[in-house]
Amino acid sequence: MKYAWIENDKIRDVAHSNPTEIYHPDVAALYTTEVPDDAANGDGWVNGALVKPEPPEAPTPAPRQWTADSFRAGMTLAEKTKWDNDSAPEIITVKAELPKELAGATELLDFLVAANVISQTSADKILA
Repeated sequence: MKYAWIENDKIRDVAHSNPTEIYHPDVAALYTTEVPDDAANGDGWVNGALVKPEPPEAPTPAPRQWTADSFRAGMTLAEKTKWDNDSAPEIITVKAELPKELAGATELLDFLVAANVISQTSADKILA
């Protein structure tokens, strides 16, 4: 049997044995409610019933960002050379537009493929 200190419909603390044996009498007087064995600090106590809190939702990961480095990593050696030397105006334009999320990155890669700066194979590798 466990007793709890209830405050504002919430279990503030649970005594795992007789509160009068482990606390000062003034404190033990706060542990007036008998609670189930699975009651824990922070649980709700509404109208004499234990209310377990909802588990927190998993955080949503931030959307992937494509950067100049992630673009370069998927290119062939010849394409990397063009990229590093800014050998086409399309490369300069794309570098100025980065970083981007998926839709923007796809648009920029399509632009580079259409300009024959990179191959479709490289574009697919960059997006993978």
